[in-house]
Amino acid sequence: MNAAQIHLALNHVPLFLSIIGGGILILGLIKKNESFKNLSLYLLIGAALFTVPVFLTGEGTEELVEHLPGVSETVIEKHEDMAKLSLIIISITGVVALAGLFLKRNARLAKFAFAGAFFLSLVSFGSMAQTAHLGGLIRHSELKTDSITTSEGNTDEENENEVKDNLRKVEKVQKKDDDD
Repeated sequence: MNAAQIHLALNHVPLFLSIIGGGILILGLIKKNESFKNLSLYLLIGAALFTVPVFLTGEGTEELVEHLPGVSETVIEKHEDMAKLSLIIISITGVVALAGLFLKRNARLAKFAFAGAFFLSLVSFGSMAQTAHLGGLIRHSELKTDSITTSEGNTDEENENEVKDNLRKVEKVQKKDDDD
């Protein structure tokens, strides 16, 4: 497996673990169910841990796609910036969840840890969702609603024309090879 395959295989795991973990945590708090609370904290820690390989494979993935036709360096940079912020947020969430596991014997401190973990799970989900959205914009043109200007100053329409021109050139080369 290359970096892109790992990145794509794992990139939604932290997103879903953060929202599921937060949902189970609020359910555990409402029902006063220790098993739910513990499960939710483990899910939030898992979300933080899964974020590390996703983040680390991002650079390798960028190297594979940055020169492909229709890929905007500007969109990649926005995705990368949001990924850095998300990594920080979800790491803090994981640390607070871990603290919640250690503090659960102290009811007063545990309440703060649980409340913090729940709030941070929502923030993590939001930041991870935005990161995923920006990542999707890199290769999924159907997600683009506005004209995005690339670092070269080209709009999506200009990039599309460039892609079509490149395809025509490839077809000419293939036809020439077939004729030879």
